[in-house]
Amino acid sequence: MPEPESTTPPKKRRWTFLRKFRWTVYIVFIALMAFMAVCTIAGIVGNLHERYRDLDIPVDRPESLSDLGSLQLRDCLTALKILDAEQQAMAQKSFTGELERDAFLSQWKDWSADWRRRFETLGVSCRLTEYRYDEHPTLGTLAGIYRRLEELHKVYTTVVRQFVMQNARMLSETRSLFSESKNMIERIEAQPAP
Repeated sequence: MPEPESTTPPKKRRWTFLRKFRWTVYIVFIALMAFMAVCTIAGIVGNLHERYRDLDIPVDRPESLSDLGSLQLRDCLTALKILDAEQQAMAQKSFTGELERDAFLSQWKDWSADWRRRFETLGVSCRLTEYRYDEHPTLGTLAGIYRRLEELHKVYTTVVRQFVMQNARMLSETRSLFSESKNMIERIEAQPAP
């Protein structure tokens, strides 16, 4: 026998505290997501206009690749050589063990950040970050050097960190043994001859 259908209308839901709280949380969450979306879009649009604002780009930066003169190309080559020599000297310094491990790694990190900033500034000001150099092979060669320096910087960073982490104690002990040996010889030399 089927159950009789109820003739009472469905109950209206009351706005209890929990229900009000839940809807408040929903509204706050949606408002927060909308705010985050607006901030993200504004940040992206703002970044498009001020992408290289912190770089020190020369005012006389050529508008096209064909506007680069031989003097500017020579300056770019000289700057690349300086960055390469500085990078090699800093990597070589890691093999001397002059500083303790943590001090050297901290120095490397600070130097690397400064080197990277100057490197990127040079890339932008000399137009070494273009995709193609079909009409300007000299600049293409300089851009090849630029890319290789960036790759070498990554390799140097990896190798230097690994070497310093593994050999810092041995380097420090070797330096202290040299110092101790020098002091011992100086003491022998300081003794009067019989």
